Amino acid sequence: MKKPTQCILWTHPEQVRKSLKDIFEVIETYFHDDDFWRYLLKCRECGQLYFYQFREERDWAGGNDPQYTTLIPVESNEEIETLKRISSLKLSQFSPRLQKDFPKDADEPKVYWVGKE
Repeated sequence: MKKPTQCILWTHPEQVRKSLKDIFEVIETYFHDDDFWRYLLKCRECGQLYFYQFREERDWAGGNDPQYTTLIPVESNEEIETLKRISSLKLSQFSPRLQKDFPKDADEPKVYWVGKE
């Protein structure tokens, strides 16, 4: 995957802490239920496309559900089709990707790029 160096998220990944609607336009919805979403998003500032996945793990004991967000910059229909077909676990094979991880015991989400170097 190509590095989205023109996108504000490349230098300011913390922007993903804002509402999705503030940063992105939803181009296509692939799946959406209470605790699992997959979209194709477009950055409102630069037009960069991202394959987006949100996953929430139910914590029946404490109610503080861990949440994990993955954004993978994409450029072609082939990249998008590949990502649509693979499992959540296999998304970790792709980089660069922007992660927003909010584990149960955290006060705020950790936001970071994988494969930025």
